Amino acid sequence: MLNYYKEFKLTNLRIIMTEKQKFIFRCLKCNENFNEISSIISNCPKCSGPLSVEMNIDLLKESISQEKFYKQKIDSMWSFFQFLPLLDEKNIISLMEGNTPTLKSNRLSKKFGLKNLYLKLDFLNPTGSFKDRQISMGVSKAVELNKTSVITVSSGNVGAAVAAYSARAGLNNIILIPSIAPESKIIQIKQYGGNVVKIESDSTKFISQIVQDASHKFDMANLITAGIYNPFIIKGAKTIAYEIAIQSETSNQGFPDVIIIPVGGAGLLSGVFEGFKELYELDFIEGVPKLFGIQPEGCAPFVKAIEDDLSPEYLFQNPWKNINTISTALADDIPLDCYTGIPAINNSGGDAIAVSDEQTLIAGKQLSNLEGIFAEPSSCTTVAAIPKLLEKDLIQADENIYCLITGSGFKDIKSIEPMLPKSINVQKDFDWESLFQKTLKNKN
Repeated sequence: MLNYYKEFKLTNLRIIMTEKQKFIFRCLKCNENFNEISSIISNCPKCSGPLSVEMNIDLLKESISQEKFYKQKIDSMWSFFQFLPLLDEKNIISLMEGNTPTLKSNRLSKKFGLKNLYLKLDFLNPTGSFKDRQISMGVSKAVELNKTSVITVSSGNVGAAVAAYSARAGLNNIILIPSIAPESKIIQIKQYGGNVVKIESDSTKFISQIVQDASHKFDMANLITAGIYNPFIIKGAKTIAYEIAIQSETSNQGFPDVIIIPVGGAGLLSGVFEGFKELYELDFIEGVPKLFGIQPEGCAPFVKAIEDDLSPEYLFQNPWKNINTISTALADDIPLDCYTGIPAINNSGGDAIAVSDEQTLIAGKQLSNLEGIFAEPSSCTTVAAIPKLLEKDLIQADENIYCLITGSGFKDIKSIEPMLPKSINVQKDFDWESLFQKTLKNKN
């Protein structure tokens, strides 16, 4: 571990659990603890603040050693069952999500002048995005709580995952789609059997309220991927941290100094931070990597919160206006997990910045042309951020830098069409030798 890490300081909060209790609820507003584990509750009974699920670190210390952790075979994210708030393995609903590879960049790192750039390829999950981790957790918990139906709001990736995993579990589903959602993602949702309701609104607060009210009225599991609505669901993202830790150890890639993460609602950022925090509390790692949250300039409420030191309450009362970005997966006018996302940035010594759509499209083309990776624009924001982070001296060229690539480019082909060259059309008697020589020369 390099000595310039900012040491992560744990709070003095003491959570009182029974010896074998796997997790507890904690209010993110008043820090009150609750032992209720019989149903999904989303608000603090004392102050109505959002709740978080906290794992029993002492129980984890008893059940898994550092040696066992690093030597375990990862089949899916559920290889980390002990770290996840599910009580019985029989309730797991899985499509073998997780265990995605980390690829060392060669050509892209050279272009940016970096010593070690790694790409965590989480778009290789079953439905093409990291959301499979969260939804596998959410649907599994819904089964454990005897729910027969699920509901969510999604611009595409969550909806596809909910449709696929509810199909796997045999649950009914309703998926509300904002007007900004790409048609290609809606097609994927429908193919999995998703019941799509498209709403002419992009307001996170408005559509989320419909989901919340309907979940209560019809006893459906609320699968919005935000801890304020379902404190279990975002825990699936923690497993990214565990995999990175093991992959960096077993492949000699080098433990991350920096992790660059796309931010919409901030659930991914929160989950990755929590995963590394737990490993730190277990003494499995020496420190928490610096986390950098990236948003598009056309919808950057989380970046503004970090820059101006805004409170979560302010963000909820002042949604981002006039969303304008091709990164639709990040187009959340309210970062719903800001209660945990803001501390993730501050406690890791990281920061948050915004990138333009033009920078994102260029980064996406570089990622494809130099490394053979086709990612949706929302994922390419992490690569687009590298030059800005270097320019601002927020990251150093000799650090171990990891970018999370979270969604497949096949989900949003239309947005990249303006950047693509026109196809070459020729007649049957064309001069192929001359054309091929010219093409190869241009490529080189």
